[in-house]
Amino acid sequence: MTRQIENVNKYPPVHPGKTLQRQFFAPLNLSMEEAAQALKVPFYQLQDLIEGKSRIDPEIAYRLGRYFQIEPVMFLNLQQRYDLEVWKDRQESRVKRQVKPRSLGEKVNQIQPQ
Repeated sequence: MTRQIENVNKYPPVHPGKTLQRQFFAPLNLSMEEAAQALKVPFYQLQDLIEGKSRIDPEIAYRLGRYFQIEPVMFLNLQQRYDLEVWKDRQESRVKRQVKPRSLGEKVNQIQPQ
């Protein structure tokens, strides 16, 4: 019998603000002040995002996408991935206990059209 060891040495999820700082601002030597001015957002809004105190919402994703000439969905995906990882750290084991995977051979009850 083998046991699966899950999340033994797992690193905590990286907040999308940290990714934004490391992958976009730092390589361009772009300060938060300069970025806030370019994005036309208050400095504190960008600071909160970089510090992990706020989320990437559709508006900031669009502003970032427009500024960096990248699809805004990429920034939204960073947030979604982070949210899922945080959720999994907190709730995954509970849901795994509650919900059993459907077997491959199991038929799905289909609703017949009337």
